Amino acid sequence: MSSGRPLAQIDLGAIAHNYGEVRKLVGPWVDIIAMVKADAYGHGAREVVRTLDALDCARFGVASLDEASDLSQVVDANRLIVFGGLPPSEAESAVSIGAEIVAFDRELLSALDSAAEQQGTTVRVHLHIDTGMHRLGADPADAADLLRFARALDHIETVAVCTHLAMAEDVDDETTTRQLEIFEAAGKSAHELARHAANSAAILSRPQTHMSAVRPGLMLYGLAPSAALGAKADLRPAMSLEAPVIRVAEVGPGEGIGYGHTYRTVAPTKVATVRIGYADGYPRSLSNKGRVLLRGSSVPVIGRVCMDHIMVDATNVPDARVGDRVVLWGAEPGAVEIAELAGTIGYELVSRVGPRVLRVHT
Repeated sequence: MSSGRPLAQIDLGAIAHNYGEVRKLVGPWVDIIAMVKADAYGHGAREVVRTLDALDCARFGVASLDEASDLSQVVDANRLIVFGGLPPSEAESAVSIGAEIVAFDRELLSALDSAAEQQGTTVRVHLHIDTGMHRLGADPADAADLLRFARALDHIETVAVCTHLAMAEDVDDETTTRQLEIFEAAGKSAHELARHAANSAAILSRPQTHMSAVRPGLMLYGLAPSAALGAKADLRPAMSLEAPVIRVAEVGPGEGIGYGHTYRTVAPTKVATVRIGYADGYPRSLSNKGRVLLRGSSVPVIGRVCMDHIMVDATNVPDARVGDRVVLWGAEPGAVEIAELAGTIGYELVSRVGPRVLRVHT
């Protein structure tokens, strides 16, 4: 392991613990579909799947066929569900991989049926109903007809109906209640099928959404979807991102730091340069806003975040030196805290950690 590289330490024990928190909330009879799309939100999908497979996780959710194909090397493909939406042109590949498919239109269903007939198999399908997210899914008014159409296809096995909640993190908003009412009405003709709708926020806040299965994502990785939901479970952050100090220099007063000299020193300043930048997933919006942990002290990011580096004010850390490891986020500061400073969300922060960052799973 090179000490000169940024490093994301992934605590698989924390992920296992967080999975246990999901199980406590939903009980023993509800299936858990662990969302491992986007390389398990930046945590390393193969390692996360292996960890959760050992805990008897029922299914794993991905966004694309590429993700399903990769993870089929780790678990049986029939335990993977592709949620991201597929064009009919990908039907042949979908069938050959063997994953379950979330579908919401006749064109894809027909293409999947034809491909499955040619390959001598069947495809397990989850029908997605758009109850108000307006991103993917069938119109609720068309849901019954779509279900009849799917049931008439010889090589399609419809196993579930599902939807996605748009505002579950807001516990006072009535949008989720309305979505559930629409989902219930649209799915009346599918009473014998499994149902799932709950993301992390709904798992934490609304037991009525747990249904047949739940789809935890962010909470598996130890982050709460909102501050109000943070106390609902004992979530342990799984990722700690750190990077090395590669230069320490004394800079006089009145000097500009970084591109554009957006920060100027007002007194003699010890500037530590850290080998991590926006190409590694550290947001440029943290320029002159971010804080990092250096030798146990919280110090500010000064100047613009560069592609490969950030600069921090280490004046109050007299023993700071080249080779020190700076914590960008982890137990402290937390990823959600840093995301708020960056004007974004924890989902984006952890999932954008780049390929130059070495991931070590413990």
